[in-house]
Amino acid sequence: MALNAETIAALAQELSDKLTDGRIEKIQQPEKDLLLLTIRSSGTNYRLLIRASGPNARAHLTKRSFENPAEAPMFCMLLRKYLGAARIRSVEQPNGDRILLFSCESRNELGDRTDLRLVAELMGRAANVVLVDAEGRILDCLRRIPLSDHGGRALLPGLRYELPELPDSYCQKQENAAQPTTYEPGVSEVLDERYGLLEQQELQRRRAQELLKSVRRARDRQQRKLAVQREELQRTENMERLRRNAELLQANLYRVKKGDRRLECEDYFEEDYPLVEIELDPLKTPQQNLTARYKAYKKARGAKEHLNVLISEGEKQLDYLNSVIDELMRAESERELHEIRQELELTGWIKKSRKSNGRKQKSRTAEPLRYVSPDGLTVLVGRNNVQNDELTTKLARRTDYWLHVRNMHGSHVILCCEGETPSPAALQYAAELAAEHSEAKGSGHVAVDYTMVRNVKKPSGTLPGKVFYQEYKTVIVESE
Repeated sequence: MALNAETIAALAQELSDKLTDGRIEKIQQPEKDLLLLTIRSSGTNYRLLIRASGPNARAHLTKRSFENPAEAPMFCMLLRKYLGAARIRSVEQPNGDRILLFSCESRNELGDRTDLRLVAELMGRAANVVLVDAEGRILDCLRRIPLSDHGGRALLPGLRYELPELPDSYCQKQENAAQPTTYEPGVSEVLDERYGLLEQQELQRRRAQELLKSVRRARDRQQRKLAVQREELQRTENMERLRRNAELLQANLYRVKKGDRRLECEDYFEEDYPLVEIELDPLKTPQQNLTARYKAYKKARGAKEHLNVLISEGEKQLDYLNSVIDELMRAESERELHEIRQELELTGWIKKSRKSNGRKQKSRTAEPLRYVSPDGLTVLVGRNNVQNDELTTKLARRTDYWLHVRNMHGSHVILCCEGETPSPAALQYAAELAAEHSEAKGSGHVAVDYTMVRNVKKPSGTLPGKVFYQEYKTVIVESE
């Protein structure tokens, strides 16, 4: 939500009270449309955030921290050159518009005093930040706007800076205002909290989409790879014919002469001994033709065995990637996304992050989701494959009950029974949770298998979240 002129008026008063006569000590540009200025004023360090991007365009004091790029952008370098160690002389709102104008006093290379203006235009899609010299000419701006054939407002280095023209309706509204906007302290704090939450949610959504896109790309690549392997396997189906032709050729080798293009002989593998033709290479001797036939058979047999192994492993990997996609679709927090990313790094599907610089980063893992059944039993639900494994193989007791949707991806659910037999109501409640936290959610009738944890096994070397179970029963629940 874009700031209105009244809010910016309150901000101008707050920033004027706190930043006037303050010295700019640090200038950063963590993102292409975000500036962060550290200002020392009256013995206190303030951090001024200026965001010039669509509906989030704003300027206020912040307590948030941002990660800076390895190399500062050009506009940031220019601001450091002209505004480094500059003093803020005033903060104004020109014409009552959605603009904050910071008048600054700095020193040039010769040590002479020079006046500069930093203009934050906070007007939605047209938001921009402009640095203007003492003569009113633009030194540079965050977003350069070229000259247009329609005579629009241009913002380019060297041009004279002019404030945006106000529409007549806006001017009339300003004239009809009965009272000026009153200043309420803490405007920056409110905006920092509100926009910080919105941007955190947007960042989480964007990261989830990027991770989901990466996993789907890997899933599609794995599907294509399996399709090629299955086609190759299909081509080995004539392996038996190669073996039979080799044995028939061996039995009739005395009838073959060098230069023959084919051998016609009885097929003693069939009941009626029909005549068959075996193609030969006329450039090879009979023995060489026989050797080539056996070699082709052995190659096809080896390829079939190898392809069967590859396809089996590929199907497991494809099933795992589909389970991760299901996890991402149900992830609700930044911590869950982080753990899923770690899981993918562990299994080798994405590259490890370089942010740790070789050092292990300690991060608190998310706890399993916790519920209580109608009769007071605790029900634990895993958030991802790694947590599913830990929940089933380490946290759960052997006498607890394990639940999972049948033949579909979903969370492992543990019904903690304290050694007692759970009631049908508790099992029904836990089964409904298993259906809700799975890809079967909303599909109507859902089959959920349940058994004691002692009947659930995880063989060594299996992928995260993959287990095998026996001696189970099934309950049907409704999932809406």
